[in-house]
Amino acid sequence: MLTGETHQGIFDLSFFKLIPNITIMAPKDFKELEDMMEFAIKLKSPVLIRYPRGGEAKEKFKTHFKIQLKRSEILTIGNDVTILAIGNQVRKAMNIYQKLKQANINAEVINARFLKPFDKYTVQKSIVKTKFVVTIEDNTLIGGLGTEVKSLIAEKKLQNIIVKSYGYPDVFVEHGSVKELEKKYKIDENTICNDVKETIKLKKKKKMNKNYKSSKILSYSNKQQ
Repeated sequence: MLTGETHQGIFDLSFFKLIPNITIMAPKDFKELEDMMEFAIKLKSPVLIRYPRGGEAKEKFKTHFKIQLKRSEILTIGNDVTILAIGNQVRKAMNIYQKLKQANINAEVINARFLKPFDKYTVQKSIVKTKFVVTIEDNTLIGGLGTEVKSLIAEKKLQNIIVKSYGYPDVFVEHGSVKELEKKYKIDENTICNDVKETIKLKKKKKMNKNYKSSKILSYSNKQQ
């Protein structure tokens, strides 16, 4: 929710996360919201379900897997990049997936569902495979989804992982439409998509250079023999 400096809803995921034993969820659409409400009633412990202002996106999700505690939802399988999104940003992630697919980039899109407790297992398995993770949230970057992923990488001592986090910076965001502010803070669909393409391009170039150097060393060793 972005309604000016005195009524911003971009901090709630982060500050509620400090509360012990709380479960924090954010649904991708109305159907998942209904499922989360039913799940919350059965859980019988403190639950926060975060849903921002506005309705659903025009494009509908065809599948809705059962809500399970601490379990995210894998929407697409890919090897080039992991796109982890939460709440209404999941639709944006899927739109980016489609654009990347046209550029022959295979993204693995994960609907986080839970910010707390966070699904470390699924996310770790994906980013170890792709070596490149993008997080998208309509929340401050401090203490949000991006922070969870970076903490996971540090905790598990994962090596050579590229991380790009998209969310709102550590400022009081001024009044404006969601589209205007997303573009201003470079968390709009096109910006993220172009960033991913450029990173993949550099990643492949680096790999090619590494392979080339390795082949030269091997060739040199063979000549010495």
